[in-house]
Amino acid sequence: MPTSRLFYNSLTKLLLSSSSSPAHQQRRLHHRHSKKSSYLDDYISNAARKLAKLILRASITTSAVLVLQLLYVVWRTPRLPPPPLSGVDFVRDGRIVAPNRDGELVDENFVYKEKEQKEFRMVLIGDSPVEGIGNTHHHLALSGSTAKAFAQKVVDIQQQQQKTDEHDCYDCVRYWSYGKSGLTTREIQEEMVPHLHRVQDSLLQDDSDSHEQHTMIHAVVLLCGVNNVLDMNSTVSSFYSDVHSLIQSIRNNPQLSSTPLIVLGLPDFSKLPFLPWPLAFVLGYRGRMMQSMLEKAVGEVQLKERERNIVNNDGKVNTVLKVIPDVQTVLGSIGYHRCDGDDTTLKMKLIHPLLKYLGGIQLAQDSIAALGMTDFLCDDGFHPGKLGTVYVGNLIREAYEELMTQ
Repeated sequence: MPTSRLFYNSLTKLLLSSSSSPAHQQRRLHHRHSKKSSYLDDYISNAARKLAKLILRASITTSAVLVLQLLYVVWRTPRLPPPPLSGVDFVRDGRIVAPNRDGELVDENFVYKEKEQKEFRMVLIGDSPVEGIGNTHHHLALSGSTAKAFAQKVVDIQQQQQKTDEHDCYDCVRYWSYGKSGLTTREIQEEMVPHLHRVQDSLLQDDSDSHEQHTMIHAVVLLCGVNNVLDMNSTVSSFYSDVHSLIQSIRNNPQLSSTPLIVLGLPDFSKLPFLPWPLAFVLGYRGRMMQSMLEKAVGEVQLKERERNIVNNDGKVNTVLKVIPDVQTVLGSIGYHRCDGDDTTLKMKLIHPLLKYLGGIQLAQDSIAALGMTDFLCDDGFHPGKLGTVYVGNLIREAYEELMTQ
């Protein structure tokens, strides 16, 4: 038998038999050594045995270190509350983002209006970022920041798409946000999707005689998977199945079968500042594996949508996965940004790429150099807050633009 093959077989047998009783192991060793073997074979077998012991000890030690680190992170991380009226208690009629009398975008239950406003309606479902953990008010949380990003851009997009149809020109954004901290993908389907369907059904009942555009949800935003990465009972294959099932449950409502659906990708756990090494490395690897499954599931959904929409001679998709660019990478980059000059010609201006994701926030180039990850996260170092919700909100708006301009 070749030397490499003997070493591999010896190592495999030792690893597989590591859970056997000592007496059983001794019987196997006695049986093996009772056979006549060469000095080289015995030497290789002994080397494999020693290596197996090192691997087993290292595995036990590494597991203990990871468990201790996880317990320490859980103990050290502050438990931040969500804003009032969050999750299933979110305002039943939604919240509105619209210009006030001074032309500033405000997020209130009631917004001053001189006429009946045409609303762009969106619903966010997911886990803790959708609930707003770490933010004191919804207008600072991810849901409110996303609605503001849409309010700044969506009117122009709709007008460009169908300038002749006044029903497609919106005055404000009404949004609902249904999320709960700790939910896995399956739990989001079980607990949050029913609220999405309830909103859509209530719109049909309230506006049964109105134009179709005013009885529909125009965009759905989905955040899932973070707690699957943290839940060791969740496997990569089960996560793939759960994503498929979750998207299908959203589409089961006939009114939502073609609604633009924006699925957010998973963050890179290896770069989160509050996670120590090697825990960050392990969760980062696990997160990348689940991100690949998320991309695969959404890709298969898009393929079916293209096949279905080919009948309509457009072949467009209604679902898009938006990968969140790493903030640290964006902070360290600089590039050219296209802008319109005063003479109506397209010019190129040297500008930091981060600025296009910060909406109306004005930052000098020098100020960007002083920004760090803490400026994009809540005090727990995990949930999006401060500039982070604005950053992700504009990424979601960009994903919607991609769907609308196919």
